[in-house]
Amino acid sequence: MLKLPEELAITKIESLHQDLLNELSTNDDVCIDISEVSRADTASIQLLCALQKHLLSVHHKIIWIGQSEPLNNAINQLGLNEYLILDNAS
Repeated sequence: MLKLPEELAITKIESLHQDLLNELSTNDDVCIDISEVSRADTASIQLLCALQKHLLSVHHKIIWIGQSEPLNNAINQLGLNEYLILDNAS
């Protein structure tokens, strides 16, 4: 499981990208803990969309753990709530 940092910002995108690649190399589905995310920018959400697109193409999924209202709000503002569905987060 990958625990996302409190701030998802473009300055941390390279590190997040590497963390996601590491997670992909060890698992089919990717578990992401979003419980501590208090801010998310467009670049970070774009990276999560790229992950979702890849996983869908190989018939796998993102398993969201926890809740993050700021992340959910950012995704909704970008109109991506149908693509990155956080409603089923456990």
